[in-house]
Amino acid sequence: MALNTNRELVNKKLLEELELNKKLLKQGGVPTLNSQNSLPAGLNPPNKKPLGHSDAPVLSATQRSALNLARTQSYGYYISQDSSFGNLILPVLPQFDDNLQDVEGFDNPKISLEQYTTTPHLSACILHSIQSTYGDIEGKIVADLGCGCGILSIGSLLLGSAYTVGFDIDTDALEIFTSNIEDYELLNYELVACDVTSGISSKWENFFDTVVMNPPFGTRNKGVDVEFIKAGLKLASVVYSLHKTSTRDYFFKKSKEWNVNCKVVAELKFDLPNTYKFHSKKSVDIFVDVLRFYR
Repeated sequence: MALNTNRELVNKKLLEELELNKKLLKQGGVPTLNSQNSLPAGLNPPNKKPLGHSDAPVLSATQRSALNLARTQSYGYYISQDSSFGNLILPVLPQFDDNLQDVEGFDNPKISLEQYTTTPHLSACILHSIQSTYGDIEGKIVADLGCGCGILSIGSLLLGSAYTVGFDIDTDALEIFTSNIEDYELLNYELVACDVTSGISSKWENFFDTVVMNPPFGTRNKGVDVEFIKAGLKLASVVYSLHKTSTRDYFFKKSKEWNVNCKVVAELKFDLPNTYKFHSKKSVDIFVDVLRFYR
């Protein structure tokens, strides 16, 4: 109980300071994330911006060799034209992978919610591509829609997010999330039980810097993937979402209807395990895109 009270106090103070900094930015002032007093142990604000294309390093022969080796051993790869230096991160993905190996998945996944466990490797690829290309994780306030058991939320916190809030309708999954995150001794997070497509409180609108999610593909509930993106765009000006590569053109078209930009950050392979009784194969590889919707 004492630990929960302490976390709530830390979170309240951190949120108040983050909100103040947002107001300062809007007024043209210079925000300062105080401190070491308000931030949980081990969390440091970012001290430099990610490199732009003009600052991208030239690959040496050794680096290119490491990159080629990483690609042959990886389920995913980055699209070079969309990444200034993210490709250089690939050789160290297994290390980040290891940090997520202890995150437990669903005990009894619900087909009605299209629940599938996002693997540590896939999660590492998604988050590294976001951070290394755009710097949209470290020091940012992050929302994870349909957070499930918490692997993307935990990963974002490990990459230095200032605060992460997970939203999910499934209270069973949120219980697993709570159990998972306790093992990492992370304090700067919050969980919200609600229907992402219709039940997120208006208090969260435009509150976040970044939204990340691996939403349902809409196989069982047609259109739910679109509703997740629309919900995310109410919370932040930048939304990262995982979708089947086969639907890429469809989402490009939808983004124009919403007057937002859409870009492919990475192409990956989602090793979908045998999860439900009607699955006849041990696993199926599905090609997926990490899409960036932004204003």
